[in-house]
Order: sequence, then C-alpha cells, then structure tokens
Amino acid sequence: MSRTSTKPGSAAGFHPSVPAALRPLERPTFSAVYPPRRAKREARPPALPCAMAAAGTADPATVIDFAAWPTGAPSALPRFRQTNVSAPTETPLLPPAAAPASVPRDASPKPQASALRPGPGIRRVLRDLRPRARVLAVVSGKGGVGKTSLAVNLAIGLAAAGRRILLLDADIGLANVDLLLGQRPRGHLGHVLAGRMTLADVVQEGPAGIAWIPGASQMPALARIGQKRRDAILGDLSDLEEQHDLVVLDAPAGIGPGVLALARQADELVLVTTPEPTSLVDAYALLKAAAASGAPGAPGLGPIRLVVNMVAHRRDAERVHARLREAAGRFLGLPVDLLGYVFCDGHVGRAVYRQEPLLLAYPHSQAAWCVKRLVSAVLEGPQAQTRMPLGFFQRVVKRLVAG
Repeated sequence: MSRTSTKPGSAAGFHPSVPAALRPLERPTFSAVYPPRRAKREARPPALPCAMAAAGTADPATVIDFAAWPTGAPSALPRFRQTNVSAPTETPLLPPAAAPASVPRDASPKPQASALRPGPGIRRVLRDLRPRARVLAVVSGKGGVGKTSLAVNLAIGLAAAGRRILLLDADIGLANVDLLLGQRPRGHLGHVLAGRMTLADVVQEGPAGIAWIPGASQMPALARIGQKRRDAILGDLSDLEEQHDLVVLDAPAGIGPGVLALARQADELVLVTTPEPTSLVDAYALLKAAAASGAPGAPGLGPIRLVVNMVAHRRDAERVHARLREAAGRFLGLPVDLLGYVFCDGHVGRAVYRQEPLLLAYPHSQAAWCVKRLVSAVLEGPQAQTRMPLGFFQRVVKRLVAG
C-alpha cells in the first residue's frame, strides 16, 4: 500500500482501495489544537472533576479537566488530560491524606453481643413501659366481715369470665386463702425473700385456672435484703404481673403500715364492710388513714368501691353506702361508689367448712348470685389501670423500704 504526501488533515493520503473503516483517525491541525497566542481568549471555567465514559478507552471511568479545553476550538476532539480511576465515585474527591479508608463490600461489620445487650438501667425502663395488670386490693377496716372469702370467689368468678387472674394472699401471719381453696401451699413469699425458694416454686395453680401466691407466716424486713436480690425478685414479680390481666390482692384487715402501703399503691380499692356500726366506723377509719398516709404531691387513692356483705335486704346496702359516702366526701374529699352487696346466706359458712370456694360448691345460692353480679360490675365498670409509671410490686417495695 502506497501513501502519498499530502497536507496534514487531508483525507486523500490513502489508496482508494483501503476502506474508510480501516483508515486511522485523522489528526486535527496544529492550529486547531493550539490556537495562536495573538487570539483573544475568554475567561476559562475552573477545573471541574467529572466522571464520564471516554470514547475509545478500555476503562469507562475517566476524569477530564475542562480547564485544558481551549476557547473557540473546532468540532474536532481536542487533547485533554486523562486519568483513569478504579470506579465512579459519588462523593467529591478528597486529598489523599483525608481520603477515608476503603472497606471491602463483602466485609460486613460484626457488632459484639455486649454492645447490643442493653444495660440494667435500660432494661428497667423497658420493663416499666410494658403493659401491666390491673390491681384490685380487697381491704376492710375490721376483721370477720368476709373479706378473704369475697377475694377468693371474686378471683374465681373473674377467671371464669376469661380473665387471667393472679390471687395474692398478703395477710401476713393470718393467711387463710389456702384453706378456702382447699390446697396445701408448697411455700410462700417469705421463702422467696429469704432465698430458700424461687418465685416459680411458690406460684400455684388454683381452681378455675387462677394462679395464686400463698400468704407468709412471717417475712424478713425488706431493708435487710441486698439490692441485687431485691431487684431480681422485683423483676420476677413484674414479669408475673405482666402475664395476668388482673391481680386480686387479699390485704390484711386494719390500718397497719402494710395495709396502707397496699391501699395507696393499688389501682382500685374494694372496701368490704357489713351493716354493723362497728364495721362501718372501722371502714371510715381505714379510708381516713389511707388518705393521710400519702406523701405531699403523691398520687391519691384509686377508685373506692364499696361491697356491703351479710345484708338482709338491698336497702341495707344502700343505707350503709349513703352514710359512708356522705362522711368520706364531706371530711376526706373521697368519692365512694357502691360496687354491690352479698346476702347473708348459710351456704357461705358451709362452703368454708368444706374448704371449697362458694362459686364451685354452691353456684346457685343467693350469695353466689351476688358474687356473680360483683364480677360483672368489676368488668363492666370504669377501669383505672396503670395510674402510676411503675409496676404495683415495685411501688409497694419502694414505699416499704423508704419507711
């Protein structure tokens, strides 16, 4: 193949038999790439890094410096500085000293288990935010008014209605829930506080599917228990509280410090009395002591619901409720609602003698009919759940430890 001498940029330098596709690209003239010095140049834009694909290059990513682009250049492609990079980058280019360390894409960070595990403070906050059970404290100012029998049958009736019930015998020294249920306890809460048993060993299953915790004959002082063990027991009690819908608490009779602590921290109070004047006066004394035992700025008592036991007629219950409501509202500023009443029925004594709950031993008696009405009133009435940020057991222990 012969090549004739022609001017640079001429297309007539090749034999006519050579196809145009096989001919190399023509070079632009010298004057097109480098314009004369005497030509007036306009202001050049600053250098702009850009990633783009250049024609004819093996690597698709190049960096072009547009400052090298001459002003007034012809349509022919000028010479430009070309720097290959490994891959297109989405972030502005940094100096080599400030460039971040490259991390392989397949190398995923593996966080340690200790970094993902929340601390004790965070676990305590998360535990306090979980939903809790509604706590009903069955209290009375005087003993012998049928408080324990009402608490046991109320728990069984609520369980029969489809609720998850936890019955707690809080009458220290005079616990009788096990006798009314006809079950022998394996242990009590005092064994748990002493470290001889766990809470799972103490909780027992009773009739109608209720869970109940036997009362303690004696309990060690909470102030003598270590903080670590106290937190562990509170954690188990809080988990147990979250697993149930309602907690029925059989509180001791009277106005002792333990009774007042339970009454102050419960969501609702079920106050049991009889038409006798002595029982009515003691019920008012309990409300007065509970209202005065609160610290300044502390939440007040929950809803107070009265149950008049051993009545001969419905009018007896209404008369007792009217007297107690007037006295509590006038002198204490506490509203008292009537939850219901229970007739004086001989089947109650016979059920206690047989050591069976009334609802199971004599479900068609008048007293059982009254208890069923109480269960409906508890479920259908206004509910005051989670009045305070902490769980019930945490509030009680905190108050007892503080004294």
